[in-house]
Order: sequence, then structure tokens, then C-alpha cells
Amino acid sequence: MLRLSVFFLTLVTALVLTVGLIWFVLDNYRSAAPVAQENLRGLALTMATAMEGVAARDPSLRSLASFQSSEIAYAALLSAQGKILFHTNSDLVGSDVADVRYRPLLTRGGLSEARIGLGTGETVYEFQTPVHFSGQTSILRLALHTWRSESVMRRARQGMTVIFSLLTVGWVLGLTIIWLLRRQVQQQRQVTRQQELARLGEVGAVLAHEIRNPLSGIKGYGQLLEERLPKGKERGFAALIVNEAQRLEGLAQDILLYTRSDSLVPVVPCQPALVASMVLELLAPQAQEQGIRLLFDIPEELMVSCAEAGLQQLLLNLLTNGLQASPAGGIIAVTGRRKGKWVELRVKDNGLGIAPEMRKVLFEPFRTSKARGAGLGLAVCKKIVDGCGGSIELRNGKDGGAECIVRLPIVLQNGESA
Repeated sequence: MLRLSVFFLTLVTALVLTVGLIWFVLDNYRSAAPVAQENLRGLALTMATAMEGVAARDPSLRSLASFQSSEIAYAALLSAQGKILFHTNSDLVGSDVADVRYRPLLTRGGLSEARIGLGTGETVYEFQTPVHFSGQTSILRLALHTWRSESVMRRARQGMTVIFSLLTVGWVLGLTIIWLLRRQVQQQRQVTRQQELARLGEVGAVLAHEIRNPLSGIKGYGQLLEERLPKGKERGFAALIVNEAQRLEGLAQDILLYTRSDSLVPVVPCQPALVASMVLELLAPQAQEQGIRLLFDIPEELMVSCAEAGLQQLLLNLLTNGLQASPAGGIIAVTGRRKGKWVELRVKDNGLGIAPEMRKVLFEPFRTSKARGAGLGLAVCKKIVDGCGGSIELRNGKDGGAECIVRLPIVLQNGESA
């Protein structure tokens, strides 16, 4: 419980830090564009003020020719009538400006800024503002290179890329570590479970050896008493002794089967139809006594990779569970079909179905909802199926009852697996 709390606390902390870093990076990237724009605007205002001062001191504007900066793509001073009074390209001085973007500034004042493309294909920042010298108002047009602002945006993008990359690597490493830890825990649990089963196997072997012989004697004497006593209460007691001895024998056998460390039976081909018919014949008297019909539909040509003894034990356990769960007048159906490289055997009853609290522990040993029973039947079934390389699934049927689906590897007519 403490480990789980520490895990969730660490996870929440990592999520909070991740969200915080993402918010910081995105906010920094969003603010980079306004900062870059402010840098260009500030630079343009500084240059405009300096150039206005130079023009005021030298109305001939010759001094402006010496005003050079690597930031300037070009600079021009326009008269109110659209004449170019000064241009960094001296050949344009005296010509008329080709556009009228400057005119609104003559009436409303202020400044204007925009991104424009030059004939060279370069995009520059154009800044326009009114300047006053020699008693007249002119328009100063500055086109600045944007490499400084682009460097700001580039650094912001690089920072965002680095942070997102680090977050991705961090989460991948974190999830990998979690996966490795979970796998380690599962392996430790599996090792612990195998050790427990090994100890239980030793106990099961002792039980099978030490209890079977006395039980056989008790059962034999009970059967002898049952035969010799006249009908009545005493004969019923003898029959009860026989039934309980048989139940304890079955329990000892189930424990021995489940706790064996090796495979229950060798994996060899067998015919499910033949095995199922034998099991149904064995259980027919019990089914008839309970008023339950047993239906059987398995094609004779189907062969599976599972020893006959193991498949017999499997079907016997499943059908016994069905008989115990089905009401009088119920039906238990055993069917088999080929599904690709598998043979799918289904055992379906129309009892009450599987209780919700039992769904997650169906195949765990010593878990049962029955008043009598050790809860080993389904655990033994799963061990048999796993040993054959198949799978087993138990679920509630669509129209009520429980349905068990067993998938076993198919064996083709030539004896090879599909």
C-alpha cells in the first residue's frame, strides 16, 4: 500500500512538473514574437531619431550618406509630395516614390510598421515615421533586416524543441523503468508462487501417499457395510461414509494433479469426440437423476494436441461444474469446431452464471463459491490447457448460464500441427 502511494505521488509530481514546463515553454515561445517585434521597433525608433537629428543639422542631407548600419536594408527620406529627398541608393534621389504608403502618416501622424518583400526575395521590417527639419515635414522610411528577430524566434523554437525532447526522453525512460519494475515484481510473484506450489506439491505428495490408503480402507469397509446392512437408517450412514471417502479421494487427487511440477500428461494427439462421448457416458446417470439433458456435437475428424487422459479430466471437471450449476430440466451442451489452427471446444450450461466477485479468480486454486469443494477443478483445467499450449476462457453466456471456451492446437490428418 505504501509503495502504491509513493508511486502515485511520484506520478502526480511528474505530471505537474511536465505541465509546468510545457506551459513555460509555450508561453516563452508565444512571447518571443512580440519581443522580436519590440526589438526591431526600438532599433528603428533609435535610428529614426538619430537620422532626424542629422537632417536637422545638415539640411542638404549629405551627412545622411555617412549614416550606415548593417541592420539597414535601405533608408529613404520622402517629401510630402512623394519626392525621394534621400536614399541609400543615390541613383534614386530626386525620383518619385512608387507607392503611397507614406501618405496616411502626413495627416494622422504616428508611425507604421510592416513586413514587406524586396525584389531580392528577402523579407524586411519596414518602419515609417514623420520627421521634421528645415520647417517641413517629411517621411522617413527604414527597411531593417530581420535576422536579429529571427534569431530570437529561432532560439525560442530551439528551446521548445530541447524541452519537449527532454520531456519525451524522460517519460520514455520513466515508463520503461516502471515497466521493468512491474515485470520484476511479476517475476518475483511468479517465483514466490512456484516456490509455494513446490511446497504444496510436497504436501500433496505426502497427502496422496498417507491418506489414500486409509481412505481406500474406509471406503472399502463402508461399501461392505452398505452391502450387508439391511435397508434403513444404518445403511444410509454406511452410504454416507462411502460418499465422503470418495470425495476426499477426489480432493487428494486434485491436489496431487495441480501441484505436480511437470506436465500433467504427455502432449499427444487425441480425438475430442471420442473423449467427450466417454465422459458424457460416465456422467449420464448423474445427469438423468438431476433431470438434466446432455447434448453433444463434436465432429469425429477433429484431432487435438492433448493427451486423452488430460482432455478427459478437463471435460469431466467442466461438465461436473455444469451439472452442479444447472437446475432440474436444464441443458448442458458440448460442442467442438475448427477455428483456424485451433479446435474450439465449448461447454455451456443454463445455470445462474458466474458471480461478479468470482470472475477475476476463476482459475486460482482454492477459490470457490460452492459450500462443498476445494476450488481446484478449474485450476487443474487451466494447467492441463496450458500444458497443451492452448487457452481457456470462462464467461457468462448471452442467454444466461456459463460458457467455457477451450482452444487446443489442431492436429491435421497427417499428424502434423497446423
